[in-house]
Amino acid sequence: INTRLLAEIAERALELVTADAAQLGIVLVNDSTITKLNTQYHATPAATDILSFDYGSGQGELIISVEHAIGQAKRFRSTPARELALYVIHGILHLHGYDDTTQRQRVRMRNAERRLLDGVRRQFKFATLIGPR
Repeated sequence: INTRLLAEIAERALELVTADAAQLGIVLVNDSTITKLNTQYHATPAATDILSFDYGSGQGELIISVEHAIGQAKRFRSTPARELALYVIHGILHLHGYDDTTQRQRVRMRNAERRLLDGVRRQFKFATLIGPR
């Protein structure tokens, strides 16, 4: 994974969401690790795509399952690179007050995800985000 490009995508998405300075950590893990964290922090013993942690004062952290991105890409006929970019955007939106608990919130969040994804896709080549194994 081109972590430098992933960080640049995150920086651009942050710029599109807010003018405030922010510090964002991104941790890439597998499904086993994210399942443990999801169980610990959300009492949900299952893998998920991303966990977002807001530490306040413009500081946050995204924990992303690369394994989940690969599986979801197959399921949704997407690419793992696009899924990773989407997860970063999704997490940033959570850190900026978006939620996806209700149907209305999900629609609002999906619209924001599409807008941001289009914004970063114009600037970055997602195909170079993940190299050959």
